[in-house]
Amino acid sequence: LLAAGSIDLEAAAERTTNGYMFGDYYYVVRGSDEKRNAFQFRRIYLTHDVKWNDSLSGRVRLEAKDSGFGKGGTMDPFVKDAYLRYKWNGRSIYAGQSPSPTWSVSEGVWGYRAVEKMAMALNKIGSPRDNGIAFKTGLGGSGKAHLHLMVGNGNSTKSERDNDKKLYGLLHLKPGGDLVATAYVDWQSQQGDRDETTLAVLFGTTGPNLHGAVELFTQTKKNSVAGDDVTSQGISLFAATRLREKTKVFARADIFDPNNDADDDGNILLIGGLDWMPSEAVHIMPNVRVVLHDAPGVDTEVVPRVTGYLKF
Repeated sequence: LLAAGSIDLEAAAERTTNGYMFGDYYYVVRGSDEKRNAFQFRRIYLTHDVKWNDSLSGRVRLEAKDSGFGKGGTMDPFVKDAYLRYKWNGRSIYAGQSPSPTWSVSEGVWGYRAVEKMAMALNKIGSPRDNGIAFKTGLGGSGKAHLHLMVGNGNSTKSERDNDKKLYGLLHLKPGGDLVATAYVDWQSQQGDRDETTLAVLFGTTGPNLHGAVELFTQTKKNSVAGDDVTSQGISLFAATRLREKTKVFARADIFDPNNDADDDGNILLIGGLDWMPSEAVHIMPNVRVVLHDAPGVDTEVVPRVTGYLKF
């Protein structure tokens, strides 16, 4: 496109650069890492958006993440987004590394990525980004149904590792008011007849004073262990409600079973906290994270934290 002279960078209508970051002070009061504590930035993002005209735009986003307790290293930077978007008549095509449909809606309903990833992300049921081609469109013209399709490498933000690809599909429904529902499916081909299939559904609400949902998901990996298929499944319930103009309270419970045919391998995650917003761009969130393990002899993890979020 640049060689053809169809994009004049100097004549770009809009350019914006912004970012956000979040981190914590945490102290492990119980668990295998008891007494571990640290100040940390878990994520820092820097985003540059450019809009050449009403149809053509692009984004580059860089992310840096904490290298991990005890490693003593600097934050690890990498490219999060790098795509070109073409939009026409309520439809969009994305070319490059862009958000996958996997939990693109549910993370927005939860609203507290700074506190914790979605259950599917925590348990490595997919990835929030992929490199490929994506298509978004409304259905029916009413604004109540949207479709997000994608074909990608299936290797997140990393380079391709084989000739196989991953197909994604998300149906996003807004039946009325603040109600929201999604139905999601993906299929990833793998070497050695080890394909993976994921299904998920979500039902919730997105109101300004109350938002939350229940999300259920399952993933089957063919020939995963000793030639047998392995099916994992989980459920996540989360909600937040406004107490005052600048204060909200949030809670979440996840139940995850990594193998339906194995015993004592699951876990339960519980999160509760308070969100104080001195401004729309600043959030201070004292919270507690608890993980209960089915495996005998594994201690329950209890981690109080003060999480901070800043948008700039």
